[in-house]
Amino acid sequence: MNQDNRHRDKNKDPNGLPDQIFSNAKIPWEKGKAEVWNDLEEKITKEDHTTVHVRHLHPNRQWLALAASLVLLLSVSGFMRFYTVRTFCPQGVHTSQQLPDGSTVELNAETHLSYHPYWWFISREVKLEGEAFFHVEKGEKFKVHSSLATTEVLGTTFNVFARGKDYVVTCHTGSVRLSESLAGSTVILSPNERGQMETSGGFSVTKLESALSSPGWTDNLIMFSSAPLRLVFEEIERQFGIVIETPEGMQQVYSGNFSLDQAVENILSLLCLPFDLEYERQTGNKYLVYPSTH
Repeated sequence: MNQDNRHRDKNKDPNGLPDQIFSNAKIPWEKGKAEVWNDLEEKITKEDHTTVHVRHLHPNRQWLALAASLVLLLSVSGFMRFYTVRTFCPQGVHTSQQLPDGSTVELNAETHLSYHPYWWFISREVKLEGEAFFHVEKGEKFKVHSSLATTEVLGTTFNVFARGKDYVVTCHTGSVRLSESLAGSTVILSPNERGQMETSGGFSVTKLESALSSPGWTDNLIMFSSAPLRLVFEEIERQFGIVIETPEGMQQVYSGNFSLDQAVENILSLLCLPFDLEYERQTGNKYLVYPSTH
C-alpha cells in the first residue's frame, strides 16, 4: 500500500469527510452574535410600538386649556351680570313683584320694571319707567334708575313716579337720596317729604300735609295735589285702560282723590264739572272731553 494512502491527510475530517464539504455548506439558522442581537432589539422595539401609547401634552395645548377655562368663566360671569328679569304691568291692573333679597315692589298701571337677579347680591339695582311703591329690606345700597334720575336708599318705603318728563319721589319711611342723571344735582328726602324734578333742573321738596304709610293707589285710591289736569286724565286712562281725548292747551291744576272701585263715568263727571268741561263716550273704550256749551 502506498505510504500516502496509509497516512491520513491532516486536512481531512476525522470521520472521513472532507473539510471542503463543511466549508461549502450553508446553514440557514447560523447568524453572527451581532446580527442576532440586532434582530432581538428590533423585535422588542416593534412590540413596544404596538402596546405602549404615550401622549405628550405640548405647552401650547396647556395654554389653550387655560384660555378655554377663562372663556367659560367670563361667559358665566357675563350671563350672571346681564341676565334680566322684565316685568310689565298693563293698564287697568296693579301687580306686585318680589325681589331676590325679599324686598317687594308694587307696580301701578302701565309700568315697566327690570333687574338682574343673578347679580342682585352684588348690586341691588332696578330700572323703572312708570310708578311703583318699594318696600326695601335693609342691606347694601338699593338704587332705582329712571331716565331722568336715580333714587338711592338703604332700607325704607318710598314711591317713585317716573313717566316721560315727570319725576316725583315720595319718602314714607327712612330716607332716600335723589340724583339727577344729567346735571348731577342731589337732594335727600326724609319721611313724609316729596321731591319733584323741575323742568329747569334740580329738585323741589315739599312736606306732605298728612303722614301716609303708602301711596293711595296701592289701596285703589288715586290722589292728586295741585296736579296738572292733563296728568289727572292720563292717570285715569292708565287705571281703567281707556283712551281720553282732551282739549289742547289745558293749564288747570287739580287737587282731590277718587276711588277706583267706582265706574269711570262717575269719575269723569266729578272731574269735569269744576272745570266747565263735559265728556261723551265714543266707540269702544274711547272718551271725548270738551268745553261745556252751556
